[in-house]
Amino acid sequence: MFRPTLACRTRCPVLLLAPLLGLPYLANAEETPTTLPEMTVEGEASAGPLLYQVDLEQAPVTTPDTAALLRRAPGANVNRNGPLTGIAQYRGMYGDRVNVMVNGIRINTGGPNGMDPALSYIPRNQLQSLEVIRGIAPVSSGAETIGGTIIANGRTSEFGSSDRLAPSIDFTGGGATVNDSGNASALGSIANRNRRLHLIGSRENGGNIEFGDGKIRPTRHERNNFGGGYGFRTGAHEFSLDVSRNETDPTGTPALPMDIIDINTSIVQGGYSGDIGGYTVNAKAFWTDVNHHMSNFELRDAPVSMGNEMTRLNDATSSGLGYRLDVTFPLASGTLTLGSDGHQDEHDSTITDPVNNLSFRVENFNDVERDVYGFFAEWNGAVLKDWNLQLGGRYNRVENDAGDVYSSMAMMNPNVMTLQNRFNAADRDKTDNNFDLVANLSHAVNTSTTVSIEAGHKTRAPSYQERYLWLPLQATNGLADGNNYVGDINLDSEKAYEVGLGLDWYGTRTYFEPRVFYRYVDDYIQGTPSTDPVVIAVSTMGGDPTPLQFSNVDAKLYGADAAWGVTLTDNWSLDGVISYVRGKRDDISDELYRIAPLNGRASLTYRRTRWWASLEGVVYAEQDQVSDTNDEQETDGYQLLNLRGGLEITPDLFINAGVENILDSTARDHLTGINRVADSDVDVGDRLPGPGRSFFATLQYHYD
Repeated sequence: MFRPTLACRTRCPVLLLAPLLGLPYLANAEETPTTLPEMTVEGEASAGPLLYQVDLEQAPVTTPDTAALLRRAPGANVNRNGPLTGIAQYRGMYGDRVNVMVNGIRINTGGPNGMDPALSYIPRNQLQSLEVIRGIAPVSSGAETIGGTIIANGRTSEFGSSDRLAPSIDFTGGGATVNDSGNASALGSIANRNRRLHLIGSRENGGNIEFGDGKIRPTRHERNNFGGGYGFRTGAHEFSLDVSRNETDPTGTPALPMDIIDINTSIVQGGYSGDIGGYTVNAKAFWTDVNHHMSNFELRDAPVSMGNEMTRLNDATSSGLGYRLDVTFPLASGTLTLGSDGHQDEHDSTITDPVNNLSFRVENFNDVERDVYGFFAEWNGAVLKDWNLQLGGRYNRVENDAGDVYSSMAMMNPNVMTLQNRFNAADRDKTDNNFDLVANLSHAVNTSTTVSIEAGHKTRAPSYQERYLWLPLQATNGLADGNNYVGDINLDSEKAYEVGLGLDWYGTRTYFEPRVFYRYVDDYIQGTPSTDPVVIAVSTMGGDPTPLQFSNVDAKLYGADAAWGVTLTDNWSLDGVISYVRGKRDDISDELYRIAPLNGRASLTYRRTRWWASLEGVVYAEQDQVSDTNDEQETDGYQLLNLRGGLEITPDLFINAGVENILDSTARDHLTGINRVADSDVDVGDRLPGPGRSFFATLQYHYD
């Protein structure tokens, strides 16, 4: 009988949750009657939202973008601007509103248009786990978590069980037909009970994606990722040091004005965890450095104005320093965690024309600084028999500043000169003092049913693009709505008030985990029509006579999502998720931009001892609740069928294969964005289609 323990330590990590989408968890088991698997938890009883672990077994390794896997979690989705540019969405929030932790750290993006979101730094073939905190994220999960927290961890070495140094090798390779793609990844390690050392590397590449009417250009991709790490453990103390390098080469982003030419990122992080005098201590420090080039003429034809090609190259850099320290100790009937975290980010972005006008130059962002310093306290414990409480509070101080900007057009255009001088004369040093509060109360009604109620107040300070975009451009952290934007230095922080209800019910062969939520956001940051005649004049010269300005408005988001499953027979099971969210402006009658429609998926899976097969259906409803302010298009619904299977050849050698989009349907997902590339088989202004029918296969080998 499936009787998971909902209580756990600090963030309630569920290490394994049912075959959510047909997880073939019996690959190495005997052919015995199938029941839903147990969830393993650690620590004392406490409240708080569960971590939903995304099923990776049935998700093809040939999918290059890790963010695409979020569609397999209730409430989660992805805004796709290119094959490696998937921006996490959770319950209608996306971009900087969603806190994405990669190997325990926050990675600042390199460019102003979100071409390298955090999840792009773990290639799919290196991914170990992907988890979504359901509901309101605890204050301990990150500094700015107004839209939730997502946790991704890559493969790494593990300590052994003896004093003998033992080597191991893991290899993954595969390919797919829809874009003639291939990938390979290897992890080599040597470890004993006290030391571990590893090297890891991967390569991925693919051509333009095919669909029913041709090819989507440019959707080619190329990425290399490599690194290494060392860990040392003595007694109750563990130390680690990891270094990684991510090199993305020419990769298309057809929903954006430019494509990736290269993104070269270095990451160094060190950590400590241990027990000191009965106090559990965790510490981490990290450094990131990103060099990023993008252009509108190397992978696509440059736009033409008055007979001249408007070739543009954007040179962007970003660097960051971050830290976290927390201490956990018993208090009353639970545990108290006290901690501090922060990160200091710097950004620069300069646009030039290296082909037709060497004198052209725009300092889009110059010496931009965004520093966050946070302090939090969180208590988890039992307040009555079968009643558990999580209560947390956080203070964040967000400091922003920017240097002077420049445009070569200012000498020829008085309106550009006005915007430049206005920005340079403004007080750009801004500080936000924000407070978060979260409470989660859960009650175990009986051994199979738990109910929970949660409430929270969350905040987010404006991003550097929202504050410091001084010239009307589409540098909007991946919004991709085709509008020119300008920022507002004096924006207020977003303040969200959210409540949620949850139920977890588990039977001998079934489970059902629904959630409902309502979130009101005061000072939600949204583009609104600019009324500044100077901004309008400059934007009109750039092709957009109706630019938007980032502004504070009121908004609300509400909806429901659920995971469910049933074991039909000894070998057959049916599992799935369903998600719905509605986002609306509350100050005017309009919808929020780029919100996922009602969607769900279900997998019918057959399992034997050494092999499994699964048929998956995916359904997305039409999205006709669209933003008039953003000139957003409505999108038709669609359905997909996928067939996947796996075979254990030996205990250390596995093959997975399948067909994605069996019926070769032309599905246009509402979150994929609008095509902006003329030399493609997709018309400019049409929503980008999903991939056509694709055959794939992967091989996994382990040696120790």
